[in-house]
Amino acid sequence: MMRPLITYMLKSYTSSQRYFAPVASIVISVLFLYTYKPNPVMSSYAATAIILFIGCAWMGLSFLNHEQAVQRQVILVHLQSTVKYGLGGILTLALFTLVLALLVVVYPVVTGSFVEPAGLYHMTLAFAGHMLLGMLGISIALYLQTSWVPKSSYAIGILLIILIVSVGGKKLEELIPGPAVCVLLPPAAPMMNALMNADELSFMSLLGSFAHVLVYILLLCGFYLYRSGRMDYAKNL
Repeated sequence: MMRPLITYMLKSYTSSQRYFAPVASIVISVLFLYTYKPNPVMSSYAATAIILFIGCAWMGLSFLNHEQAVQRQVILVHLQSTVKYGLGGILTLALFTLVLALLVVVYPVVTGSFVEPAGLYHMTLAFAGHMLLGMLGISIALYLQTSWVPKSSYAIGILLIILIVSVGGKKLEELIPGPAVCVLLPPAAPMMNALMNADELSFMSLLGSFAHVLVYILLLCGFYLYRSGRMDYAKNL
């Protein structure tokens, strides 16, 4: 059941062409970053991971809002499960993120944009970081689709605020002592810091940073699926 649903969602989203703006913004930003050569390896990967974080949040919002209400209701009636529908959307977006993360990590290596060979270790770290930050952006977008936030202007404004404070999380941690900022804010800034300082940090420290983002994503997606199973979409679409 999940494979036909993902195939349908891929065809529906690509035929709507709403993917073009967020994907094009990611591609153009990455091409612009690597216009001048050579570039430091991990600092460049940290920058493109943040680009993917923002671009995937935008792509997630456009994907979750691309269907007509009637079209979504027909699919929900056929599935008889809002949880399956929500999970199918998350997995479809994960596929898009996987492709984008691979392209963004491999592109500078193929084009010789780095000052030194990236190496398998750095590329593996970079791919994991890009994948996690991409999915983090999508996890945030789940809560801002029209069935959750009816006014698109509010949703876009909230998304921009969350993205800005997430990227500037390190500064907020300095201004607001205590664990609240670290726990509540999406951990985009700690992941960017881990990628930038990957050569200086211990493996366990890197693993902790990656695990932090992964747990945050799982909590957001898990709560989204839980709430989706209890929403009356006939009233919210």
